[in-house]
Amino acid sequence: MPELPDLLSINTYLSHNVRDRTITGVEVQQPVVLRNPFPEPAERLLPGSRITRTGLHGPFLVLELSTGTILILHLMLAGRLHHTPRGARPPGWRCATLALDDHTSLHLTDETTMAKLYLAEPGHTGHIPRFDTQGVDILSADFTPESFRTLAARHRRKQVRVFLNDQTAMSAIGNAYADEILFDARIHPKTLVASLTEDQLSVLYTSIGAVIREATATVAAAGQPMHVKVRSHLKVRNRKGEPCPRCGTTIRREGVRGYDVYFCPACQVPTRKSFIRWTTPPR
Repeated sequence: MPELPDLLSINTYLSHNVRDRTITGVEVQQPVVLRNPFPEPAERLLPGSRITRTGLHGPFLVLELSTGTILILHLMLAGRLHHTPRGARPPGWRCATLALDDHTSLHLTDETTMAKLYLAEPGHTGHIPRFDTQGVDILSADFTPESFRTLAARHRRKQVRVFLNDQTAMSAIGNAYADEILFDARIHPKTLVASLTEDQLSVLYTSIGAVIREATATVAAAGQPMHVKVRSHLKVRNRKGEPCPRCGTTIRREGVRGYDVYFCPACQVPTRKSFIRWTTPPR
């Protein structure tokens, strides 16, 4: 799924190419993706509205309209955005299309139809799951070493990989970059937050910022279309069986609370006993 560096790149594109455009038409090909609390259908509600601002709120893309309505997109696992000339059919399963006044169209595609397009009024977003419960923005001035330590103390009973993915604590680190952050910090994903030393917490905080900033620059420099995920720069994510770029040890893939995690068993040494000998090569 698109993660924060991808979403930042998408938002930059939308800000440069879609902001200040007026919606001239709406087509909802898959009604299951739309959540509309208004009595009027989107096809009548949105035309004539100008997109005045684009932004991010955790994993959500936010488009503010001149009429006061807000369009909120959650791309989920397989959602993609495509910006095409009017009449061009994008790759993928079309779910919703906004026709714009410059004779282009913005399409949401998703073969799984899991992506969601929400309509809302400012301050009335309670019908959007997880929108109002996002934690501190890791790119904001509020995310300081002190606030990070406070969060760690509050979530001390969790495994560190689970803590990084908890969007009610920090907004928003996905699975791929959680693995990259822990690799950069040399911390095993199953380490309990309570067992992290002050030095490890400092390193982890620094790694969060460094990894996300570097990835954001890399994704932006790649210059790919919005629907393309840039992943070639990742060091451990989805690299099971490959040599660690730091020490050459074989990258492992294991599970943490139902999610796949990738790590180097030599660089990220476990700190507590487990049924699995992490330093033993997998069969």
